[in-house]
Amino acid sequence: MSVSNAAVDAVFAKYAEKDVDIQSLAEPDRSVILSISAQGIIDSGGFITFFEDDIQEGVDYQWFVDAYRNIGIEPLASNFAEILSLFPEGKPQVDLDERQNHLVRFFDDESPEYINILGALENAFFDNNGSVYAAAEAYITSKS
Repeated sequence: MSVSNAAVDAVFAKYAEKDVDIQSLAEPDRSVILSISAQGIIDSGGFITFFEDDIQEGVDYQWFVDAYRNIGIEPLASNFAEILSLFPEGKPQVDLDERQNHLVRFFDDESPEYINILGALENAFFDNNGSVYAAAEAYITSKS
């Protein structure tokens, strides 16, 4: 399926070469950038890749849940929230080493936690990546 992403590309182009605090961006740009950026990382390596590095200092991971919800992909927003609930108090640890040690428990393909909990949640992102891009395009277009 080929999807035109001209409006999404325009949002990213608007901030190219700029040092921008994602929190300062207005809607719909913020949700489009957060959802598409997250989806790109998840598509390339799953949630372990998403969480194994720092994204940007001060980012609240709940913003990604809200971004998926804002673009109209409620099932993925719910899945993202459920994945966040696997972390203590629903927040990935600030300390990268501590977070990576926690990730091993859930993101090892052989672990029962991964097979029973995370696998299906994560697979929904892989199976619906085209829908995320289409929803972001529709969201940005509807707000223009």
